[in-house]
Amino acid sequence: MSDAGSALAGFLLADSRLPSGAYSHSAGLEPAVLCGLGVDGVYPYLVSRLSTVVRMEACAAVLAFRTAQALRHRFPAGSRGQDASTGPGTDASSAPGTAADIPGFTELEAALDARTPSAAQRDASRRLGRGMLRLAATLKAGDPAVVLLQQTVPKPTRPVALGVTAAALGMAEGPLARLCCYDDAQSVVGAALKLLPIDPMTAAGWILAAESEMDAVAEAALAARGLEDLPALSAPWMEHWAEDHTTRTRRLFVA
Repeated sequence: MSDAGSALAGFLLADSRLPSGAYSHSAGLEPAVLCGLGVDGVYPYLVSRLSTVVRMEACAAVLAFRTAQALRHRFPAGSRGQDASTGPGTDASSAPGTAADIPGFTELEAALDARTPSAAQRDASRRLGRGMLRLAATLKAGDPAVVLLQQTVPKPTRPVALGVTAAALGMAEGPLARLCCYDDAQSVVGAALKLLPIDPMTAAGWILAAESEMDAVAEAALAARGLEDLPALSAPWMEHWAEDHTTRTRRLFVA
């Protein structure tokens, strides 16, 4: 894909209208608001997510991207998509020329699950990941990484599905890492505008104010070399709020 096409893919994946189901999620903000978070707490909440949840997810997306790239090198353009899996245990780590520390999709998913103690958060991520994978399968049905992810992890987490989709669409890992940060921040802000009395100009300013934190998170993600670099950061209140939200019968967002 051309540079212009790659940039267009980035805009596509950052679009809130993307048909992946993200519009029904608030990045955990709705349960926080229902438990008392006010307007003054939205920006600190946004930054807290960047330094915990998003730091882990951006790193995972980059690792998934590299796994997908390894598969693309193993099965160059023109090869049959179904050949991406030659057996039940096949994964990107067996691809010729793949660095030993690049994890397979199942390994990466297991590592993410181990770092996400909240069942509600794991479920929300997999709902979003399934929608993203469906989109990737529609746009790039023959991509070997898309095919393998469908075969080995049909309900992937969002960062893994996003990394695979970005690779299939020809993005680079730098824009992908920043996309992870922006996507989460705009999800928080978009939900805040529906849940609280906030001036849209103020909300837009929050995104810009968080630029330095987004850059730091993206740089840390790009520096990762393997699963040992995948952060394990706790956000207890967010986990508690997410679990509490599953018991509510009146809510605007799924999570």
